[in-house]
Amino acid sequence: MDIIGTTYFFWAALPVLLFAIVFTIILIKGWAPTSGIGYVGIGIGLVLATLISATLIQSVNTHGWAKEKIRSDSIKVTIDGQYEYRIDLINLFQRNSHARLYLKDLSLGKETIIPVDIQTGKIVGLGVKEVNHWVMLEPTNTASEYILYTTEELGIPEELGIPEEKFKIDIRAGKSIRLK
Repeated sequence: MDIIGTTYFFWAALPVLLFAIVFTIILIKGWAPTSGIGYVGIGIGLVLATLISATLIQSVNTHGWAKEKIRSDSIKVTIDGQYEYRIDLINLFQRNSHARLYLKDLSLGKETIIPVDIQTGKIVGLGVKEVNHWVMLEPTNTASEYILYTTEELGIPEELGIPEEKFKIDIRAGKSIRLK
């Protein structure tokens, strides 16, 4: 859990669990209030448990599991002027993180998304600026094949033993292949 989730857990979830345990014990023992103060206490406890539960439910962060959290590179144009491209990093710094290459054919206006097996789990930090250069896409001798290079800006430091990555992108097939 992150620090925000931990805070909500201690200030909302634990009191709700405590109320639930106390009310369960009261029900099991068959206690019935003998005065108005007992009824008021139970009523206040139920209202507090409901309010804290509502706060707890509203505090759940859905980014990264119910909604994708996407960080994108700046849009660039290939050297041959055929495509606009950028890399999208989805749910970075989570177990379900992955990357995809967005391409737009400038002559046809057709958009394509190709999954790329960038080692997103090894990214240790990411600087997001107005203009980012996380990848470069260069043409090859084959018309529908390009080479995608990750850059140092992507946050995969070579001093950690993780070199910049290189992929062959087959646009017709919609696939990427890691190159050694």
